[in-house]
Amino acid sequence: MDTSLHLPTIMVVHALITTISTLVTIYMWKRSRCGPVMPLLVAAGVAACLTMGLHAGRHSLPLFLSSCIGLGLGVLAVGLYWQAVMAFEGERVSLPKAAAGMVAWMMLWFTPLFQQSMEVKTSVLGILVATYCLLAAGKMFARAKKEPLPSRHLAAITNAVRGIVWLTSVPLCIFVAPAYAADGSPAPWFAYVVLANSMMIVLSLVALLMLSKERDELRYRVASERDPLTNLANRRTFVSGASRILLQEEGASLLLLDIDHFKLVNDTHGHAAGDQVLVAFSRTIEQRLPKGWLFARIGGEEFACLMPRTNAQTAVALADNLRRAVAEIVIASHPGLKVTVSIGVSEASERGTALDPLLASADSALYRAKADGRNCVRLFEPAALLADTAGKLALIANEPPPKANRRRLRSA
Repeated sequence: MDTSLHLPTIMVVHALITTISTLVTIYMWKRSRCGPVMPLLVAAGVAACLTMGLHAGRHSLPLFLSSCIGLGLGVLAVGLYWQAVMAFEGERVSLPKAAAGMVAWMMLWFTPLFQQSMEVKTSVLGILVATYCLLAAGKMFARAKKEPLPSRHLAAITNAVRGIVWLTSVPLCIFVAPAYAADGSPAPWFAYVVLANSMMIVLSLVALLMLSKERDELRYRVASERDPLTNLANRRTFVSGASRILLQEEGASLLLLDIDHFKLVNDTHGHAAGDQVLVAFSRTIEQRLPKGWLFARIGGEEFACLMPRTNAQTAVALADNLRRAVAEIVIASHPGLKVTVSIGVSEASERGTALDPLLASADSALYRAKADGRNCVRLFEPAALLADTAGKLALIANEPPPKANRRRLRSA
């Protein structure tokens, strides 16, 4: 009993899968006409559909049309898919590279060795298609560290498997049987290769579309969590991240940093200069912070940094180093512009400290730094705060009453 797959049925299924995939791709392209990825996928799908139509008519069509042109378009389809992957990864698209395999196939088709040997035709076709598939897989693997999207490895493995399937046709046609015998009957193994290729086409297309969706979701999430100018965490992200760190760590210190006289910078030099100051300030601080510390822009010119497992004395020393680094900032377009920062420091000595009181304490220390002349670091100390409050109350008590009140006192 013959248990091999029925190749004509597999070819019909393969044609249907290719056609449906192409129609879905065209629909998605019409809905979102942005970037070169979807047009390349549509072109690849159309080329694949033409390949299936021409190959299906190989018994009635001229051999040049069904084999040379038809299978050449099949190689072009895989090359276009590879270039769609390149475009997705931000690389430069090269249509000549996508068409190189088809050109090679059509040139070799006219050689006597090609005309006489089915094994050579099958081997060359398998190598050309496998090369494009493995190039696409390699590009996806190479970008895994820079952009670790959840479906990236699935997409890369799918294309790698598709390439390996086509490579297996080389030893199979040489050592087992040609893909098509002299009477036109297919080898049993060829149906399995076609079936596996059909499955991999669907998986590779779906995986690429999943990657595109995951990238969009990542961009939206980053946009909601990051400050668009400095690319630092925003206030919302800082509050959630700092609260989580305070629950997990035994102790931490908080810095509140405020760029001195920032309004004057905007008024004197313009808002473009102010943006340059914010970016330069952010990079200066960010480059000096170890991994695991949370640094964010929480207001216009106000920044916050939570330092896990850092006591107050260490935090003050580190803050002063940051203050000195900021004082050395040079704005290229405004070389005479001096940038300084005032920093308030507060400490959470135990796990589970609430963020709001810690922020309030650092804000009080920052107020003292500004009152003391700016460009300095102050640690929140309740005793000093009480002394400042008492001094203010005494000053208020010693002030003479307003003139209206003095007149009322004299009339009394």
